[in-house]
Amino acid sequence: MRHTWLFATVLLTASVAAAQDAGRHSHDGLYLRLQVGGGYTRAESTFEDLAVKGAAGAVNAELGFAVLQNFIIYGKLFGASAQNPDLEFGDVTIEGQDDDVSQNFGALGAGVTYYLMPANVYLSGALSFARLTITEDGDTIAETDPGVGLHLGVGKEWWVSDNWGLGVGGELALGRIRSDDGEDDWNVLNVMLLLSATFN
Repeated sequence: MRHTWLFATVLLTASVAAAQDAGRHSHDGLYLRLQVGGGYTRAESTFEDLAVKGAAGAVNAELGFAVLQNFIIYGKLFGASAQNPDLEFGDVTIEGQDDDVSQNFGALGAGVTYYLMPANVYLSGALSFARLTITEDGDTIAETDPGVGLHLGVGKEWWVSDNWGLGVGGELALGRIRSDDGEDDWNVLNVMLLLSATFN
């Protein structure tokens, strides 16, 4: 009888340890990814030979849940801003002259991420509602109608705790902004290198 209790105690201890370790370094449950970085953005008018372009900073936030091991569905909030952008008219580029003026590309959408384990490399994609705005001293002076955006990302993360990973990634965002009269349509290209912190 004494050996039976000892055997049961060992089994119980092993089961508790396994349960505690089940969520360690795995992609399941709640998902949160925060990213900051920089790159290049370009918005090109389809109505006239005009483009607004420049170096840009970006922030990205994703919140969701792992519906399967390593497979996550999330909501996305993305923003990129090019301060003092250049104007391109045909073959002529006019460098920006006002540091208070910014071109902004904002997007709100939903997407999926899949982790390739044990490498902890992720692939992601999202669709979004997107909009371009021009601000001066923080005030919006021009904006487009909402359009659609496509976001494609890849990255690599390293575990720094049981559930947190830090890493680097890249994201390509493409936007298509249409207007009712066709005279304010824009194509947007945004390429970013991002640092990430992910809880999962």
